[in-house]
Amino acid sequence: MTKMRACAGFSVSVLALAVAATAARAQDAAQPVAPQQATQGAASGDTGLGEIVVTAQRKSESIQKAAIAIDAVSGNDLMQRGVTNAQDITKQVPAISVTNGGGSNTSIFLRGVGNVTNSSYNDPAVTPSYDGVVLGRAAGAFSAAFYDLQRVEVLKGPQGILYGRNATGGAVNIIPARPELGKNGMGFNLSYGNYDAVNVDGHVNLALGDSTALRVAGTRQYHKGYNRDGSDDLDRSGVRAQLLFEPSSDFSLRLGADWTKVGGVGTGSSYVGSFDPSYNFIPAGFDTSEGLNTKAANAWRQQQLAAPGFGFLNAMNRQQSIDFTYWGVNAELNWNTGLGKLTIIPAYRKSSGESYFYGPAFNTAYANETDNQFSLETRLSGSKGMVDYVLGGFFFDEKIKSVSEYNQEFVLPIQSYTHKTTSWALFGQLTAHVTDRLRLVGGARYTHDHKDMNGMINNFITFCGGAPDGVAPELITPPASFAYGCASPSALPRYPNLLSTGATVDWLKSNGWISSSATDQANVQLFDLTTGKGQILKTYNPVVAQGSYSRVTWKGAVEFDVGPRSLLYASAESGYRAGGFQLAEGRPSYKPEFITAYTIGSKNRFFDNRVQLNLEGFLWKYKDQQITYFTYDTSGTVINSNENAGRSTIKGFDIDAMVRPFAGTTLTGKVQYLDAKYNDLHLYTAAPRDNIGCPYTYTGASAGGAPVKDFNCSGKPLLFAPKWTVNLGAEQVVPVGQELELVGNVNTAWRADQWGAFEYLDFEHIRAYWTTDLALTLRKADGGWSLGGFVSNLENKRRVAMPQLSPIGMAVSHYGAPRTYGVRFSANF
Repeated sequence: MTKMRACAGFSVSVLALAVAATAARAQDAAQPVAPQQATQGAASGDTGLGEIVVTAQRKSESIQKAAIAIDAVSGNDLMQRGVTNAQDITKQVPAISVTNGGGSNTSIFLRGVGNVTNSSYNDPAVTPSYDGVVLGRAAGAFSAAFYDLQRVEVLKGPQGILYGRNATGGAVNIIPARPELGKNGMGFNLSYGNYDAVNVDGHVNLALGDSTALRVAGTRQYHKGYNRDGSDDLDRSGVRAQLLFEPSSDFSLRLGADWTKVGGVGTGSSYVGSFDPSYNFIPAGFDTSEGLNTKAANAWRQQQLAAPGFGFLNAMNRQQSIDFTYWGVNAELNWNTGLGKLTIIPAYRKSSGESYFYGPAFNTAYANETDNQFSLETRLSGSKGMVDYVLGGFFFDEKIKSVSEYNQEFVLPIQSYTHKTTSWALFGQLTAHVTDRLRLVGGARYTHDHKDMNGMINNFITFCGGAPDGVAPELITPPASFAYGCASPSALPRYPNLLSTGATVDWLKSNGWISSSATDQANVQLFDLTTGKGQILKTYNPVVAQGSYSRVTWKGAVEFDVGPRSLLYASAESGYRAGGFQLAEGRPSYKPEFITAYTIGSKNRFFDNRVQLNLEGFLWKYKDQQITYFTYDTSGTVINSNENAGRSTIKGFDIDAMVRPFAGTTLTGKVQYLDAKYNDLHLYTAAPRDNIGCPYTYTGASAGGAPVKDFNCSGKPLLFAPKWTVNLGAEQVVPVGQELELVGNVNTAWRADQWGAFEYLDFEHIRAYWTTDLALTLRKADGGWSLGGFVSNLENKRRVAMPQLSPIGMAVSHYGAPRTYGVRFSANF
């Protein structure tokens, strides 16, 4: 029955496309609107809808002429909506979800395709780009780029031809405002709100002669934490400069540099509850703003038992914090040659810093990391007869160095690694103009990825009783562990934050937990506790591995201009994401993932450019998805592992409507229906952390003396894939005298229920919700200045953004922002 409903939904979408095409034939053959950069709510004297020019297909074109699944938001619209971070893109793009579970890593999902990023060496499934430069890590783009923007483009579906790195889920292009020749000007935006929120950004554009221009922009963003422990705060500063040299219409060179500093406490969470040894859920009783490091939260934490020591936990040993710097330099050369337009984009980017974070209730995780990236892309585009062509090559080289620990009190994982990625690709796309209205598109890309990891993961694991399969007595669990004495505060050590095995052994010796004659050795070791209550297992797992992955991805499409303002298109294309290596004991590698996407769509403007109706139906077939979840290695040690998930099917439709019934009135609506389910998903783990809400069978294997279970989660939805998403908006512009106008905006978004983690436990089920934003602005009609007030999240409900099951048995959730409000003043000179 579910399958029939999904197929019916897809059929409705196709039928709607046919209706739109028929209506387009009946409309007057008016000339299409010349593409220009404009917001949806243009000045009150303009009766038609504005256009946004995009470059997603490596050429400038109106978004209504781009025969691809794309959403785009102008920089002015982002500013008016108060969007200063990636998480809020969903206010404008229903298909996307951006989350952060702690530290500097960012996870992006698009229609359920994405990956929960815990380690920096995991390539993103949705590829971010900044100023035309593809980024290996999402954090750099989404921490650094949201001010003085020209637009943000979100491409839905695999990007296997024209983009620097293959992407299975899509791409997010963040495009800063460019220098303008012959213009001297400046502008700024200033807002102040509750939580002492201050957002300031400004820019200066200078004409340095007839052929040269300089644009400099900067920002300062701050607000106090939304949580009582100071977390979920914002402390970000950035500056960007671009120099444009354009001596003729055939040649231009643009040089850019940017720098961003991110500090503060960082992303936070709150306890939702805990699970007893029988996996009964016990609510913690906290609201969504408690945080993990308040007096009340720590008092609750100290009542929780943690495996495998089965002693009570300590309070958090320090305040979390983040201190990262992102910077980069890039250039773009465009030269019209006899063969076509040659584009060369070299770039270098670096990020470095450290963060202390609690993750899923750790005490405390620490990461110190440096990422270096160099890339070079070259493209040649032009026309020959009836064929347009884009040909190019791409080179990418990245090196990551990281040292980290994830303190779970009775378990201390220590990691250090160097990870290198080298990727190169050759690509081409041809568009044949069969007639003035019909075009056929074909493209292919060959990609070769080589990865190299040299790292080490050591775990110090304290067992109550003894290590499984070790010296008797073996692991003692509750309630027997109480009688054995493991719950006594003096029975077992709780690890501090240490970054080397030598330092950890020395700490254990100096505090009398193990024999003073013990030494740190480059192998697996077992230490007896001097209290006689347990043992400490030190694991030893070097990962020295390298490998290569290659793939040809392809695209075929047809485009048909039904009328001057109506486009019908259909496409089939494939995507690929390379496999890789990881610091997960017993599972050092994972395989590539693949996706094939089928799309049919229509883009239309009716009634003298007053009505826009865009429709899209899609069917994606996903294979070997790379997922990350907590499982066990063969020794019984908890590991956070990348695994390949089998198969899934993603299908649905999008409706994007915009209406301007009167001058000054603009109504918008975006609806997405999504049916995203796993056809084949099996998760493997063993007690005492086999808390997964799917039926299971025994594999016959064992891990740490416990039987391994095969949890069959086939039929479950993909993560962050709500069945329905709805975005609605209204803008009314009212003239006030001859020079002023009053603008009212209402925007609301509905997200149906969705899942946020692979255990499929009830607390990971994100309930449906509405979120509404309001704004009222007085502005000069010619755009010189504006003054207004705003309210975001009118409902004042903190929605679950990312639930996490801690490997030590607790449930935590990161939440979105509460109600925020303030005033905003903007001016341009």
